[in-house]
Amino acid sequence: MLISKMVQIEFADPQIKAVDAIYDIRKAAENAGLNLYSRYDVQLQMPMAVDGKVIVEVKVPDKMADNFAVGNRLRGIASYLLKRCDGRYDQYVVGKRLLTYTEIPAPEVKTNELATVDRLEAIVDFTKLLERSDDEAMDQIGRILAILKEGR
Repeated sequence: MLISKMVQIEFADPQIKAVDAIYDIRKAAENAGLNLYSRYDVQLQMPMAVDGKVIVEVKVPDKMADNFAVGNRLRGIASYLLKRCDGRYDQYVVGKRLLTYTEIPAPEVKTNELATVDRLEAIVDFTKLLERSDDEAMDQIGRILAILKEGR
């Protein structure tokens, strides 16, 4: 089983935003992802730009999840940018670091959706109501339709 971790990638130097280099970061992640998968069965998804930030999903085998060091394992992305991008990013190295990786905690999922079983029961009840043609049924159908029109 795989555990999903969301990681934000940003340059160590604040002069450049990772989203501005998304094309190169995607190529680097593709390269690093092949290495991670072949060595550790870790799946690195395609980095995506979300609200001006670069986010990548990392799927880690559950046996490795507790000890998985994000920065250490994703250093292949920075290595690719430094070695294969014709020196474009050399000036953004701070200390010995080009990129920073921040694990984003998974948001707590709170839903106030109606359960599927309850939805199906409501459909069955409404269907039975539609089969009737007495005044009470027609009145209830009219009220339900009015509520549905309000919700559009």
